[in-house]
Amino acid sequence: MGVPSRDLLLISDLHLGSHLKPRLRGEYVHLAARIDESLPRFLDHYIAEGGPWQLIVNGDFIDFWNIELVPGVDRARSKKIRGAELAVHRLHAALDAYPGVEDALIRFLSAGHGIVFVAGNHDAELLYPEVRRALANRLEEGVEREEPLDPEAVTRTGTTRLDDLEPGRVRFVPWFLLEEGGAWIEHGHNFDAACATQASLSPTRQGRLVQSIAEVATRGFTNLVPEIDYDAPDRYSAMDYLRWAGARGFRFMIYVVLLYLRMIGRMMALWVRTGRVDKAGRTEHQERLERVAQNAGLQMSALTAIEAMAPPPSSATVGGVLSVTALDLVLTLASVTAVVAGIARLLTAPMWLALPLGLLAGFFAMRGVGRRRKKRDVHEDMTRIAAEVGQVTGVPMVLMGHSHRGELVECEGVVYGNSGCWLDGSHLVVRREDGTRRLAEAELRVWRNGGVSVVRRVSVPRGQTAPLGAGADAGAGEGGAKLPVAAADAA
Repeated sequence: MGVPSRDLLLISDLHLGSHLKPRLRGEYVHLAARIDESLPRFLDHYIAEGGPWQLIVNGDFIDFWNIELVPGVDRARSKKIRGAELAVHRLHAALDAYPGVEDALIRFLSAGHGIVFVAGNHDAELLYPEVRRALANRLEEGVEREEPLDPEAVTRTGTTRLDDLEPGRVRFVPWFLLEEGGAWIEHGHNFDAACATQASLSPTRQGRLVQSIAEVATRGFTNLVPEIDYDAPDRYSAMDYLRWAGARGFRFMIYVVLLYLRMIGRMMALWVRTGRVDKAGRTEHQERLERVAQNAGLQMSALTAIEAMAPPPSSATVGGVLSVTALDLVLTLASVTAVVAGIARLLTAPMWLALPLGLLAGFFAMRGVGRRRKKRDVHEDMTRIAAEVGQVTGVPMVLMGHSHRGELVECEGVVYGNSGCWLDGSHLVVRREDGTRRLAEAELRVWRNGGVSVVRRVSVPRGQTAPLGAGADAGAGEGGAKLPVAAADAA
């Protein structure tokens, strides 16, 4: 195990395959074609630039949530196959839809560069060993090499070290990468309550991945209503949804209400199965967290502190489910209206007066509940949390994705970089210092019109010699030197 030598190239949130669903609008199909043309040009640009590069695809490479149309698997059969088998079919459907992207990744590997896939919320299926093996086989089998592909090395996600990765190889990381004194790298969805899951290091139950509230909403609502904008959940209030549905007529509104009620039922079922009552999942999660801490050279207190920075998953409480679905507003309106109207009737007020009084009181009560909600701003939360992660782990730089907003800032002595969404060309480049090979300079770049523009450049301060709380010998490699590691296997 030597000194890290590769500069880092980070991209995230490509969402490949998001167009593979019924009744899709034309602009999504056009976007898919554009990605298959522009991403190969992007990768070829960095191949020509030299490197050597370690490409880190920091989450949401493939959008498993949105893939509904799978060639060779009709909807009837898709209901019979589950778990890893269905995920592998969806993986192949996505890659088949982007032949240019697949060929470009093979060229990138053939040029001697490495690729690491970090699991995000939309591609948590990478936690299935079968999915990792299928993806690596499609990419690595296209690379000419003297030694054959080792399937066990492909699917093993524990103790992966940045300086251990061989040229032209594919690796996978379920949670984070850590280079001591250099960087902490993860997708970041664990800090988004709607996209996180309870006991995330124990991701499967009965062979199937645990879903988040956001995934249930996507599969059970938005995928069935292609008329809605893909980013509506991030922009729409409850009133926006009502106006949107009402503008399309009474029958459409009834259809939307029925989908909404079914979605709520599935979310409540998710809470019952994997919410706070899921003791087995929490026990397994705790055991794996201890192994992660040992592999990363961190004390349990450090990882426990990082977990505590994240809000509880929305699926963990009834209140979280009610808030995400705006059902708390509906129940407030209904209950206050009924109580006030009932009291008015007991006081002998006529119905024509009691009901309007109840509705008025319910309306103001509903507004009060809405105003007391803490406004959700995942981007600001991740910026704040990145500084805390850096302080806990002793690294000077924290790199994430998920928010779809490219960013490179300094916050409380820690450099926070977000690779944004590659669909708008955002990406990060981190260069190493000659001689020491430490991570020394980060750039937020944009790929546009066949070229690269540097948006911002930041020097990375020198990190601490050891992560805070790490034991003297924890995570030591050969010769006792601590080295960059990834989280242990979570699949």
